[in-house]
Amino acid sequence: MKLRTRVAVLTASAAAVAVVLVSVSAWFVARSQMRASVDEQLQERAEFVNNFPSGGREPGGARGGRPGFLQGGAVEQRFGRDGVVISVGEFEIPVSEQDKAVARGENDQVFHDVTVDDVHFRVLTFSLDSNPGVAVTFAAPLSQVDDSLDRLRGALIVLSALGIVGAAGIGLVVARRSLRPVERLTSAAEHVAATQDFDSEIPVERPDELGSLAESFNRMLGALSTSRDQQHRLVTDASHELRTPLTSLRTNVELLQRAGDAEPELRSQVMDDVVFELDELTALVTELVELATDRHDSGDAEPTNLGSVAEAVVERHRRRSDATINISADDSMVLAVPALLERAVSNLVDNAVKFSADGRVEVVVAEGSVEVSDDGPGIPESDLDQVFERFWRADTARTMPGSGLGLSIVKQVATAHGGDVTASASVSGGARFVLRFPEVD
Repeated sequence: MKLRTRVAVLTASAAAVAVVLVSVSAWFVARSQMRASVDEQLQERAEFVNNFPSGGREPGGARGGRPGFLQGGAVEQRFGRDGVVISVGEFEIPVSEQDKAVARGENDQVFHDVTVDDVHFRVLTFSLDSNPGVAVTFAAPLSQVDDSLDRLRGALIVLSALGIVGAAGIGLVVARRSLRPVERLTSAAEHVAATQDFDSEIPVERPDELGSLAESFNRMLGALSTSRDQQHRLVTDASHELRTPLTSLRTNVELLQRAGDAEPELRSQVMDDVVFELDELTALVTELVELATDRHDSGDAEPTNLGSVAEAVVERHRRRSDATINISADDSMVLAVPALLERAVSNLVDNAVKFSADGRVEVVVAEGSVEVSDDGPGIPESDLDQVFERFWRADTARTMPGSGLGLSIVKQVATAHGGDVTASASVSGGARFVLRFPEVD
């Protein structure tokens, strides 16, 4: 069953239940009021008989007024304690045990229904104050009441049927109008799937849940568009960056082929160049894979001692280079994936060692942040906003080894863990990078 049909059925069902409940309630209210009116007239008749047993006149000569309804159709009957009828009207009303209890003085009065010769009566039995041991029964025919209720029932059935049909029509209209944004969303999704056009948007025309759904879909399309643009840019930049080491490798290999019996010194120099280019190419491919897979899932994040990670990274770089790396670290605990955290800190330290003028690097870990400073040429202020872009390299760094991806990976790791990284000038005029992570207890 389609969602539109389901919504229409649910709407129509709810409206139908409401219509039926209202109709049934209206019928019972009308029945109660009509019968209450008959009971009231019977009660007035009973009070009249008890107050004026003669039925003629009130004290002072005023004529006693009897209810007109009862005068035209009420049946009066009297009986004794044993239920034997003393006087009877047009119909003899059966004397029940409840009626006998009234005659014996056990109850003042009692109302009940009875059917005599297919005539439905409303009966009031009360004790006669002027003659103890005798009870009087007044029976008012309910034919008019029953006829009125039958007509009302028929009218309510017709109105209920019309109401249910109308509710079904309204349900269809409501379902169609309510689900129109969903239809637009479906059409947009099918359009995107068929054309891969992530730039199309759904107009948001309502502030309710369906409007929120449209906004969420638009945000998803925006994220997909951004991701595709980044992938295209990554492929374009990667092809450009890979071309240089591959060209150099090809040139050196061709040189070795032509050299033949070249001097060992020349062959050794060419082989060193080949090994260097292969190392550069390996590092570039590794970083490309890191960015292309977009590994920013922190599902395995755990409380990690940032100071311990930084000290391990610094010790490793000390063994690999002649740089003087000083570190001051506290026991800051951050929630992060240890391998990604180590990679980000390592990239910052490697970048500082590469550009340091005299091989001095300062690393400070405090309150969930890692500060790495060098005394190199620094970063021009106009380039500070670009240092974390993929493959971006300053003019002074284009002749140095590297892919231009290290700082991009640092920013990616920081963002994935809810942190950030900033670049500025150090006290000595070099570069200063601060990598921050949210601390945990």
